[in-house]
Amino acid sequence: MKFPASHHPALLLAAMLVCVAAPACAQATKEAKEPKLAPAPALLLSPLAGQSIPVLPVTYLVADSASSIGLPADLHGRLRWADSLVGEVLQMRGPEVTWLLGEELRRIARRAPGTINDPDKMGQAMLRADGLKRIPDPLFSQLRMLAALTNGRQVMVPAAVRFQSVPGGIRAEVVLVLADARSGALLWRSTPFAIAATPAAALAAAVARILPDFN
Repeated sequence: MKFPASHHPALLLAAMLVCVAAPACAQATKEAKEPKLAPAPALLLSPLAGQSIPVLPVTYLVADSASSIGLPADLHGRLRWADSLVGEVLQMRGPEVTWLLGEELRRIARRAPGTINDPDKMGQAMLRADGLKRIPDPLFSQLRMLAALTNGRQVMVPAAVRFQSVPGGIRAEVVLVLADARSGALLWRSTPFAIAATPAAALAAAVARILPDFN
């Protein structure tokens, strides 16, 4: 069908508007699809000063093929490596707290057989889920007993560690949860991330983000 000549300018203008709007719409769609990063709130140490706080072992660690090059070859080695690094940063940046790390927790469990499970097998990785407000059972009962054996109340859980190769290097992300082992409440959650040349440097920087160095 042919349009009258008088309609051609209007059609041309409409076509131009479509062409101009298309990139903007595409950009808006792209921005809508890109997930927004959750904030990574810092951990306030003053209420925890002088306390003994167990730090459960890392049991969930994922990495893409490119970032895996800088990690130990097997999963067990990777988990112990991540435990060591997370614990080292906590002790360095949060000396106000006595952090009870994985090896100490394993010794406590061995001294109380049948009382609590192996700290590597408590199911703590479930706390990586964002929607949780309380510690689910049976993890709750395990953490309550662990707190009793360590004369504490709060428990720090590195619920997940993730590595990804990005243009700037290696991106490390860690999900950290502070739980009240007596009431079952999840007191604090943070998912800090950092990008560095190596997985070790990235993970250390990510954990350090929640423990700022105040002058």
